[in-house]
Amino acid sequence: MFGELPEWCLNVMDRIENWYYDAMSNLYDILGVEIMDEEQSSGKGQDTIDDDISHLSDHQSSSRNEEDIFSWSDTRVGSQLIYLYGKIGSLWTRHARSEYDSTSSSSASTNESTATKELMSKEDHIAIEGLYHLEQAANLGHSEAQQMVANSLASGILPLSDHSLIQRYAKWQHMQSGDNSNLTALLANSTLEVPDDFSSGGEQLSRAILLWHMSAMDGNIESAMSLGYRHLYSAAGGTTKLKNVEDGHLSPGYLPENGGATDIHGTTHTSHYGVLGTCPTALAYYEAAANGIMDILESGPTRGKVPPPIDEHRLAQIHMRGGASVALENHNKPDEIEEALQYYRMLASRNRSPEPDLSAAFTIANFYHLGLRGVKQDLRLALKYYEICGDYDHWEGGGIAGLFHVWGIGMRPEERDLGKAVNFFMQGTPGGIDGCNKRITQRKKNQGKDAEETAQCDRHSANGMGLVSLLGVDGLIDRSVATARKWFEIAKNLGDADGQFNYAMLRLGWMVTEVHGSTYSSDYVGPTQPYFDHGSPDKTPLSLNYLVYRKSTSDISDASGPTASDFAVAVQELTQAAHKGHFQAKHRLGILYATGAEVKRKNGKTTTAVKQSCIQALQMYKTIAENGYTVSQRNRAAWKQYNNGDYESALRNYLVTAESGNVAGQMNAAFLLEQGYCLGLSTDACTRASVRLWRSAARQGSLESCLRVGDFYYYGRLKSSAGSGDATDTNTFDEKRMSHVRNMNGKALYFVPGPYRWTRYLLYPEEAVSIAWSWLSSNSSKLTKKIFLTYRGDAEVGKSVSECSADDNHSSTCKTHKTGESVELYSEVDHEHMAIAAQYYRKAAEDHKSARANFNLGFMYEWGLGLNQDFPLAKRHYDLAREEADIAASLALFAMGIHEKILKHWMYLNTKYFS
Repeated sequence: MFGELPEWCLNVMDRIENWYYDAMSNLYDILGVEIMDEEQSSGKGQDTIDDDISHLSDHQSSSRNEEDIFSWSDTRVGSQLIYLYGKIGSLWTRHARSEYDSTSSSSASTNESTATKELMSKEDHIAIEGLYHLEQAANLGHSEAQQMVANSLASGILPLSDHSLIQRYAKWQHMQSGDNSNLTALLANSTLEVPDDFSSGGEQLSRAILLWHMSAMDGNIESAMSLGYRHLYSAAGGTTKLKNVEDGHLSPGYLPENGGATDIHGTTHTSHYGVLGTCPTALAYYEAAANGIMDILESGPTRGKVPPPIDEHRLAQIHMRGGASVALENHNKPDEIEEALQYYRMLASRNRSPEPDLSAAFTIANFYHLGLRGVKQDLRLALKYYEICGDYDHWEGGGIAGLFHVWGIGMRPEERDLGKAVNFFMQGTPGGIDGCNKRITQRKKNQGKDAEETAQCDRHSANGMGLVSLLGVDGLIDRSVATARKWFEIAKNLGDADGQFNYAMLRLGWMVTEVHGSTYSSDYVGPTQPYFDHGSPDKTPLSLNYLVYRKSTSDISDASGPTASDFAVAVQELTQAAHKGHFQAKHRLGILYATGAEVKRKNGKTTTAVKQSCIQALQMYKTIAENGYTVSQRNRAAWKQYNNGDYESALRNYLVTAESGNVAGQMNAAFLLEQGYCLGLSTDACTRASVRLWRSAARQGSLESCLRVGDFYYYGRLKSSAGSGDATDTNTFDEKRMSHVRNMNGKALYFVPGPYRWTRYLLYPEEAVSIAWSWLSSNSSKLTKKIFLTYRGDAEVGKSVSECSADDNHSSTCKTHKTGESVELYSEVDHEHMAIAAQYYRKAAEDHKSARANFNLGFMYEWGLGLNQDFPLAKRHYDLAREEADIAASLALFAMGIHEKILKHWMYLNTKYFS
């Protein structure tokens, strides 16, 4: 038909075929699957080959927990790269493999040295090759690869279990090439720079933002969240807490004359995370993420009616309390053990005599329904135990089981039984509409009285009756919008979030068809069934259409859409449902606030029914994104990995959610890095990576993170770290001084600031001689000069200290007291780090009333650590700390009184005899 293909076309097709088979061969080598040629495979059936592959997948799945769908072993060489290889292949693979084979053969023939062979193993070469393909996949537009590479660029943490592999590979290349170039420079440029702040990163961060944007445009939810988080932080001037931000305090755009920052944007470099964001730009990314999450939820098995299970464990708090369940808050409680679930199942069994324990059945059904306490969300098992509740006259359990049947949740399509659903609903709503309304009225009358509480209709059942009335059930329930509305009103009055959502959607025109150009008839089949005349013998009851029903029962001239009052009621009900965690209500509110709504008046003019609000829409979309499917799955998988001892996999999952702005992910990843699970990073790089995440979580309002960042600077852990975090941060340090600090890294109390540094010698007395000798050898000349100047009473050494005490009635600030010893032990770098520590302690004290932060601030004011020495302010912070730490603060106040008296006497003697 098309004639003979040209030769160049055949050559291209042949090359593509070769690329494909080479790429697949390389992938299967990485996966550990043996590839047979055609002759070998001809003697082996397809079923056997499938068995081999399934055996491999079974082996992989057995090594991880059941919810670990985002484990690194999957994302590194799993479905994403399989898709890439299968679709496009890679020319580089063929070239690289042939080059590697030739290099190996030539090395064997020339008796390569043992050191070179040990430097790079075959697994190392495969890992390096995998990194190359990941980057190539990102360059070719693969959204998952783009997101992974962007995360690595922003954090400086590569998708490797051992970052030292990169430098080993650089050394191997240097040895193979025989180049005499500077190896140190080659090693310095061989890996990524690890920043210590989300605002740092330079070119790496710029590339990451570009890749995130490309990935988000392709529908990647996590990439959209990462950019939405950064744009929101910039637009709000350095915060992401929308509850404290008003419309006027979120940048609506850029300066029209130059496209630059407005007055609302922050003025420091830490006010922006690599982008200059506005409310509309942040809204665009969070809206894309929220839409993607709602698509997944509403098209999935939950039909958008069941929220994803959220994991809010804070590893640092659990670690500090030793994992004791009694001392932990609810979100930090350990998961339910299998023995407890088995006990619930035994009590809830239908075979239990004389009948199942309905309380146990409802409890375990809730566990499976909502995924509580670490239980895997299993809707089939939830339905099983809800039905047990319903069969034994448990109203609430039966009502939920009925809703499962209405929406087809937790069952196959053929198992759906609307008749059973109606029976469950009627069981929970005795007396029908009138009976439920009477119960509600009676409850209102009895409020504040000692009268016996009246049993209310079940809210789930009332909502279910509204749904079956709206949708109709053949032979059981006639379709009636008027009846549905009454049931939804009962459900919302009983506090049901889904009932509030359904009532609001009904007011907005749910299940309504347009009626423009139609005529209305007053013909009736019965006393209350008006009809809508389509101009044909067939007539539709008005009660089937809410707009037509409203037209026939009111004086509204236009039945084309909801009125302003409908919008007002709908927004009110949707807001209440959203506050209860209803995802669909949040999404609908986000749409309304993002676009606004106008309605026509009788005079033809329009009026605003819903005012457009970027910040309120942003708040709704952001909440959906942060509690959606992707964050839920990653954090739950990470928590299970942490409990199973797989700390590196847990860290990788937490790092992904951390980049998207999740506070729990940031805190948990920071904690694991601080604990030493550094994936082969150097100590300095691991410290910077940890404080970067703690700092970001602190800016989102985390008390623990504020204290941790303050501790990093207070105890001098960042003195040897490169890179800048805050505007006042400094990381320049004296190499001679820090050489000894590096040797003392990890020693207890070495970095204790202030007057108690000598306490370390009580723990390590053997170090006193070496430390003294090291100090004397490097400071002998300075020491001689200081002793001479001190003897003469030179003002350069002992600077004057203003006389202020805790008893003064003023809040003036004393100048920092610096004796000759403090000049020696308390350098400029110490002072700057202490000042930064004070900033974070002050944030914790002011925002969270932290006793620990107030105590630290009191100590810093007392001794002039990073702050001007001020005894009245020190006393004030100690007093604030006494509310929770009475003993420690009382001892500190007693010690400060002695300190103050000694200082006064010293000043008197110094003034009288040495001035």
